Amino acid sequence: MRDDRRTNSPGIRAGKDPRRVVAEALIQVGRDGAYSNLVAERRFDALPAGRERAFASALFYGVLERELTLRHILRRYSKKPPEKLDPEVLTALEMGLYQLLYLGSVPERAAVNESVALVRKLGKGSAAGFVNGVLRSFLRDGKALHLEELEGVERLEVEASAPAALCRLLADQYGEAAARRFLLVALEPAPVYLRVNTLRTTPAALAEELAAAGARVEETGVDGCLKLTGGGDITGYAAFAAGKLHVQDLSCQLCCAAVGAEPGMRVLDACSAPGGKAFTLAERMEDTGELVACDLYPARVGLIEAGAKRLGLTCIRTRVADAAKEDPGLGLFDRVLCDVPCSGLGIIRRKPELKYRAMEGIGALPEAQYAILRTAADHVKPGGVLVYSTCTVNRDENEAVIGRLLREREDFTPEAITPEGDYFRTLLPEDGGDGFFFAAVRRRL
Repeated sequence: MRDDRRTNSPGIRAGKDPRRVVAEALIQVGRDGAYSNLVAERRFDALPAGRERAFASALFYGVLERELTLRHILRRYSKKPPEKLDPEVLTALEMGLYQLLYLGSVPERAAVNESVALVRKLGKGSAAGFVNGVLRSFLRDGKALHLEELEGVERLEVEASAPAALCRLLADQYGEAAARRFLLVALEPAPVYLRVNTLRTTPAALAEELAAAGARVEETGVDGCLKLTGGGDITGYAAFAAGKLHVQDLSCQLCCAAVGAEPGMRVLDACSAPGGKAFTLAERMEDTGELVACDLYPARVGLIEAGAKRLGLTCIRTRVADAAKEDPGLGLFDRVLCDVPCSGLGIIRRKPELKYRAMEGIGALPEAQYAILRTAADHVKPGGVLVYSTCTVNRDENEAVIGRLLREREDFTPEAITPEGDYFRTLLPEDGGDGFFFAAVRRRL
């Protein structure tokens, strides 16, 4: 259970009503298909930093993460199925159930009463008695999930709040035990890792500076990588504003290490925005040589430029480009990183809504990914290395895509990137970072 590890706030009244802000954010995600992190950034800025925002974040992400569990409960205690309820009513019920089950800091009576008040604030006062009745029936039943009535994939779907199709895909590819571990770990808060800008400081010096400012970090065993263990939003610290670090998951940092970028090289980051990998590669290059960072959309290219400026990186050249289309003007590179759009199954603990959408159109992704990879391969100079990566653990998007390149392009051979001599790595959340895949191939001379 998530419990109340993200906040110790039992209920908040000052300023804007955090529960209403959360409800409106949840409705937007459901209605517009918007990304949860972007919605949260925009809407939660209206709340005071600290306990109110932490409470809102815990409730917002918690409801998204546990959606199928909460709707399983509603099917048992509501005469009307969840899909037939008005969005405002459904959201108030889900928020109430989540507080009752997973936010131990919220008294049960407050969870019920606040949910009834919320549905009125959302303009559905006629449903107040219905919301009250459903929540109190759940309480009278001892808040039981009745998992003993389920088995196999059906039970995992409710226990881990993951669609049956996703449960089956992971079980087929990794086994039932690994699928269960993966999905349950994905319900936990995602860790925050920092990448030290070694052009401006050292890991030890940065750790000391952050500790003096109130943030807690610890070593990870990966060169230049620190884990944030306490102290709130790292972007509010002077060290961040001074360009001494950027936020980057451990798995991404390991992928960048596999690229093998060195000072003076010419490097291509084919699908770069928002730029985290480009920044790490440029730092590994000691800001020498040239790193070309491409993205399809000008606004996202702007994010790369802003980040590079904050970090003081001058070797990065940005370019608006479609990575799937030939671009003779790019030329050849010593190293090419091809981090393609994917189903995002590896980051569902950061964007929980992805697990409910991931299976939509997933079969078409490998072909689109291969189109980008095939184009990227043309920009690798003889003797150069191409790294293919995704933030998914779906093998059809990973091993199958890079394997196809090796079959169709005889001028590429596997390049070992692990101590065991393997040319690819699949990382799962239990390894510490996000679910991730990367593979390296070298172009023959």
